[in-house]
Amino acid sequence: MSQILQLVFRVSLFWFLVNLIHILLTKLLGEKYNFYLSRNGVFIKFVQLQWHTKRFNSALSEGFVRRYSSKIALWFTCGAYFGIIAMFSSILILMYTFIYSFVQESEDSSKILTPVVPGVNLPNSQVIPYLLTLLVSGIFHEYGHALAAAREGVSLYGAGLFMFLIYPAAFVDLNTEALKQCDAFQRLRIFCAGVWHNCIMMVGAYVIWTSLPFTLFFMGYTKEYAVTVTAVEPGSALFNQVYTGTKIYSINDCPVIDKVSWGQCLFKMYDKSEVKGNCVDDPILSDLKSNTDCCEEGVTSPKSVCFNSTAGTQCLHARRVLDQLNCSTDTDCNIGDCYRPHTSEGYLLQLIHSSSDDKALFIGDPSHLYYTIHLSDYSSKWFWSQLPNCIEIFMIYIVSLSGALAIFNAVPAFYLDGQHMLDAFLEFVIGQSGYRLSSDFISNVSFVIQLFSTALVAVNVINALVSVCVMYS
Repeated sequence: MSQILQLVFRVSLFWFLVNLIHILLTKLLGEKYNFYLSRNGVFIKFVQLQWHTKRFNSALSEGFVRRYSSKIALWFTCGAYFGIIAMFSSILILMYTFIYSFVQESEDSSKILTPVVPGVNLPNSQVIPYLLTLLVSGIFHEYGHALAAAREGVSLYGAGLFMFLIYPAAFVDLNTEALKQCDAFQRLRIFCAGVWHNCIMMVGAYVIWTSLPFTLFFMGYTKEYAVTVTAVEPGSALFNQVYTGTKIYSINDCPVIDKVSWGQCLFKMYDKSEVKGNCVDDPILSDLKSNTDCCEEGVTSPKSVCFNSTAGTQCLHARRVLDQLNCSTDTDCNIGDCYRPHTSEGYLLQLIHSSSDDKALFIGDPSHLYYTIHLSDYSSKWFWSQLPNCIEIFMIYIVSLSGALAIFNAVPAFYLDGQHMLDAFLEFVIGQSGYRLSSDFISNVSFVIQLFSTALVAVNVINALVSVCVMYS
């Protein structure tokens, strides 16, 4: 079963159980159950859970807004101008993405716009940080709308959270009648506030991310020319060979100085021309031979690996062969022949993982190590080893998700913030210009732009989803 089908099955099973339990409780408890849900603002729909509350209305009290009214107005005025730029920039970005997807090969097109699907193109270990960051970005986005609305005298009915399929989000419930009474620029401040807050959140996270080495240094973390193991998945082939706190210095002859080079070294192993051999001369060849013939199909040995040379294949003791001098061809060896790993199970990797040159051997797909061994560029004797990774991952996701939310919501398409931003912008610009244009003409211009933008969003999303389905099906 493909990764896509597995995800569909799990999500369908989750919502089936949620709705089944909801129906059973409704039948068994009746009005008591419904009253409890209503009193706590909980609503359960087909593939959606929603929670609504008025408890946070006091956080935007009139006293707070009145005290900082001028500063809040200046803040969201900047946000309005940013929103206008983002709105038109988002259209250009989507047009470029659409054209690029047809100009480049299909494998490259997904690199511009890629839907993130937990469990498919997002590792299971990253699902919770990703969804948590998505929720935090959504809350900060909606807080921007609520604060800007309070500044313009638009009351807040409530706020809440909801989950659609597997994705969490936030919302605010504003007084729509009071919103209609605001002038064009006031509404522009309110509608642009969400994307403005996402932009500020992205910039703040980027500053924290780039200053992380400096900050962690004063927290007692050190960075060496190696990576530190923070966790090893129980299903990893190296579960009993490397442990938390182990430092990895190289893979075969490829130096590992950070997490980036770790990934590069593993990817490099797929290139057969990059895989070096080892010089083995005749006098020691007999000592390296294994009692089992692991070069025969179906025969395996815990310590021996099949090696290939110009003289033929030999089943040799892997660790002792890898201790010999590296070579690419026989001409690199002063004596003996150049023996290369020749295994049907995958690739032979040797990890140097301590200052005393201890080695861990692995035979298989290098991507297995990438997904089952968790690493950090930092180490500490006193603090939690995974803290730098947690901060770094959280900041990276905030930068990417908040930036994506800012651009995506700024698109003047139906049901997005950009739809209301465009209406308010056109009304404001035409009002300032002094031209007398009918409201029907303005509405028609706005509708055409929104229709074009909605179609642009649709084709980009469909194209990206197809790329993901083809890649992971």
